[in-house]
Amino acid sequence: MRYLIFIVSVLSFSLPVSAQLFKWVDEQGKTQYSDQPPPSANVQNEQQLKIQASPTPVSAASTMSDTETDKTDELVEQRLEYDKRRQERLKKEAQRKTEAAENQKKCVDAQSRLRVFSESPRLRIPDGKGGLVYADDNLRQQKIDEANESIKTFCK
Repeated sequence: MRYLIFIVSVLSFSLPVSAQLFKWVDEQGKTQYSDQPPPSANVQNEQQLKIQASPTPVSAASTMSDTETDKTDELVEQRLEYDKRRQERLKKEAQRKTEAAENQKKCVDAQSRLRVFSESPRLRIPDGKGGLVYADDNLRQQKIDEANESIKTFCK
């Protein structure tokens, strides 16, 4: 019930108000304003004003001068340039994140290769002809050096 009373009171205050306003000049020459009509004996000139609660909307385009239009066009161009720079920056940021993810992947791969070549006592690697050969110390050291170079490059 309280909500209903509150809603009705809010709606009643929000109704548009329309009233008549009278303007006249009295016998002493003072301008008077009132919602009551003036006493007819004392009036020099009388005007009835119609006041509306909300003014009529005026389109922004019809009220702007040429300089304001130029400023608006300039602001629109600046906004478009800003949006373009922002898109480029976001694109570069996405590319940088992608490269960082790839580098992280390559770093983990290089660390695992280093672990395999340094910790395995007897290592067999493919010979390129479909078979496997045991890696000697020179080949093992070469693979360890390659893994260390990859770690330096990708693990920053």
